[in-house]
Parts: sequence; structure tokens; C-alpha cells
Amino acid sequence: MSNEAAEKTGPIQVNGETVNEGLVRQELQGLRERYALEMSPAEMEARAAKIESDARENAVERVLLTQQARRVVPAPRPEEIEARFMAMQEQHGGAEAFQRQFDLSEDDIAKLKADLADGVRLEKYFDELCADAVRPTEAETRAYYEAHPERFRIPEQVHAAHIVHQPSPELPVERVNADLLNIRERLLAGEDFDLLAAQYSHAQPGQQDLGWFGRGKLVQPLEDAAFGTPEGGISDVVQTAFGYHVLQVRGREPARVQPFEEVRFDIEAMLFDERKNAVIGAAADALRAAADIQNLVIIE
Repeated sequence: MSNEAAEKTGPIQVNGETVNEGLVRQELQGLRERYALEMSPAEMEARAAKIESDARENAVERVLLTQQARRVVPAPRPEEIEARFMAMQEQHGGAEAFQRQFDLSEDDIAKLKADLADGVRLEKYFDELCADAVRPTEAETRAYYEAHPERFRIPEQVHAAHIVHQPSPELPVERVNADLLNIRERLLAGEDFDLLAAQYSHAQPGQQDLGWFGRGKLVQPLEDAAFGTPEGGISDVVQTAFGYHVLQVRGREPARVQPFEEVRFDIEAMLFDERKNAVIGAAADALRAAADIQNLVIIE
């Protein structure tokens, strides 16, 4: 179902409370980011309507859980909300910068603080729901690690830096290519890469070093040059849409599987979160079964 079709049904109502469209957009953004790690762009496009439907369902569950939190968790102290509001301001550069950026009225600020209060209640409600959740044992964590080795495989990584020249009417391609060939010869003769980069590169200061990266992170010609040049070596002159480049490969790490001890606590945290999410999901299902929900169209 398209957004237009959703709008024709009217806003979603949960027990008489309107689901904020901003919450739906927030859920949609989160789902898109998550699915982008698992699907190709074509798959994302094919499932766009289903992803939008899932976002609306998630927003409804969020409202249901918030409503229940209001019922079972006492209102937070005003100073607790004020502290969170001030922390939010600091994250945006302080009170004045925050106000300049968002231009909030007094009513807007009151609504924002009410949302913060709901957030505090929801956190405490989740803590109560998940109080009996059991942390995974080391054996369970290791079993997951051994069953999913592909998730802990780190592909080959390269650390490279580049000197780039960008042609212009005053600096034709032929001159750029000749200059970089001369720079490459000086590098091969042992001159310091960083000194020549500082003197000749058109990249902004600090952008000569490309850092560590795997395949798929750079444009193809740069990637081919980086992975095709030995550690410590200097590439040929490479042309991309961004200009002409000479690379120095500063390090190389072969593909490897992370050892268990390196990822043990990450796996434990993930499995523990899954257990808590299952508890929260069951609570949301129970609330949904008893709720009055209007205008929610679900795509299977």
C-alpha cells in the first residue's frame, strides 16, 4: 500500500490516541537502515510497501506500550525530565543553538518534555517487563558463534593514502598526468609521501589518508589500485571521476574470522537483547489483542 492509500484511510487511532506521523517516519527510517544491510536496492524497492506497513505496525505497538507504561509507571520527577531536556540541548550545542535550530514555541517545548516523560516511563516499564530475562551463558554464546561463522568474517582490509590532482581549464589533463607521473617517480625514489602530498595534493588537509577499508568502499579504479598494490608500494596513476590519483598502500590485513573472545560480549549482548525484545513483543501482542485500533491497514 502506498503512502497515498494510507492517507485516504485517515490517521491511525490507538485507543482513541492518534499515532504521530513523525513516529511512523522514525520507525520507517529504522527499518530501511536495517534492511539495507540485508537486501539489495532492488529487493528494498520490491518490498517498499511491506516495509512501510511494518513501520506503521511498529508505531502502533510503540503507542500501545507507551499507553501501558503511563498506566503502570509513576510519572517521573520534573527535575529528571528537565535534566534530560538540558542534555538534549547540550547535544545540539547548548540552549541557544538548540533554539536557533528548532525554533520551538512554549507549546512545542511542553510537548517535547511530555514525550521525554513518556520515554522515561517506557524505559522503566521495559526494565520491569524484562526483570526476569536470563543473560545467555558462555556455552550459549559460543554455540551461536560456531553456528554463524560468516557473521564474524572480516574481509581483506587495506590502508592507503593518495595524492590527487583535479584537471581544470588552467590545468589540462595532459599536465595533470605528467605532474603525477613525476611525483610517482619521486616517491619510488624514496621521497616522503606526506611531504609531497602536503605540497602537491588537491585534497583538503587531512583527507590524503584514506584510512582502512574493504572492498566496495571506494570507486572501482581506486579500489583496484589499492588492492592490486603491495604493502609499502606506490600505484600507477589512476583516473576516477574525482581526478587523477597516486596511491601509497600503507598496510594490509588479510581476511580473517574474529576469534570468539574478541566478539563474545557482543554476541552475549545481542542474544540478551533478543530475549528482552521477545518479552516486550509478547506484551505488545497482548495489548494489541485488547486494543481499539482504527485505520491500520496491514500488508502481509
